Amino acid sequence: MLEADARLEKAIKASRSRERDRRQRLLWTAATASSYAFDGLILGLFVAAGTVQAPVFYSFAAGAAAICAVTYAVYAGGWNLMVRDQNVIWPQTAAAVAVHLMVVALAPQAAFPLLANLFTVFAFGLIWLSLRTSVVLWALSVIATGAILFSVGGRAGAATSNPFEVLVTWLCFSAIMGRCLVLSVYANDLRTRLAEGRRRLAASLEQIQELVHYDELTKAYNRRTLIQRLEQERSRADRTGVPFSVALMDLDHFKSVNDQHGHAAGDDVLKTYAAHVQATMRDTDIFGRYGGEEFLLILTATAPASASAALERIGAGLAACDWQAIAPGLSVTQSVGVAGYRKGESVAQLLKRADDALYEAKGAGRSCVVVKD
Repeated sequence: MLEADARLEKAIKASRSRERDRRQRLLWTAATASSYAFDGLILGLFVAAGTVQAPVFYSFAAGAAAICAVTYAVYAGGWNLMVRDQNVIWPQTAAAVAVHLMVVALAPQAAFPLLANLFTVFAFGLIWLSLRTSVVLWALSVIATGAILFSVGGRAGAATSNPFEVLVTWLCFSAIMGRCLVLSVYANDLRTRLAEGRRRLAASLEQIQELVHYDELTKAYNRRTLIQRLEQERSRADRTGVPFSVALMDLDHFKSVNDQHGHAAGDDVLKTYAAHVQATMRDTDIFGRYGGEEFLLILTATAPASASAALERIGAGLAACDWQAIAPGLSVTQSVGVAGYRKGESVAQLLKRADDALYEAKGAGRSCVVVKD
């Protein structure tokens, strides 16, 4: 039931994400249509000035309308979800370049304002296009532009023969710069949001790693990670012959701490104990919570006799911990079972010998270290 609920929630989130993306794409289509409409207005003014012929305006308007209509239909129908580039940017960019170059070929006397408008087209496309696709589109556009300019020869120019044409040309260039600026700001904002998204993702991954490897209460390694590290030490010892030892550490009479002082005090004892061990052990040793009030210490490159001395030192230091701050009259001691690794034995066998030693330590009156060698 829980698994089904999780799948349903995942499907709902995915559906919401697709709907949000669809609305964003439709919004971009509306913005693109507005941009084409302004370009059409500029061409209409050139028609009014007598610079270009009306059929040029009609051709541009028909091409722009076709691009916007097809794009809207693709987004609205969800057909874009069937291709890798779900924004279908490169077809829009290629079509926009073709429409502008068509106008340049039909009305070369107003060529340069229209050629300059290609900056707007590429600024729009390059926000999402890959480097490879961008280079391909750029190369094809350069070749097509060169072919058209060579074909029209000296007729290509900027319409500035009278004040009205100058005004329209100025409006065209002003709009080009404005749209490029808006697209640049949008791209910068998009990069900022992506960087923030990556930062949050990294923080989430770090938190997940902490949950996977560390005990939530004590912040020491958890049982799973301890077993993994034990396997690594076992493989290293078999390969190099360098010994290592393990110590199972149990807090004496911990149940009475919970019974007399409450579970909150018990949690504080576990945290304080873990912090004490981590502050006392060597940097090369590996420590974690094995379960309940049991902890495991892996003493790398250490024979059992040397491990016993280190654990006696940890036990003696417990008296210096401020247990009174947790509960009046509280004191904490530990019982420890130590076993040295024997070549060829399994991790389970090694832990079984350490557990037997711990059992002996408890039977001997607790608050002591027993080595099972």
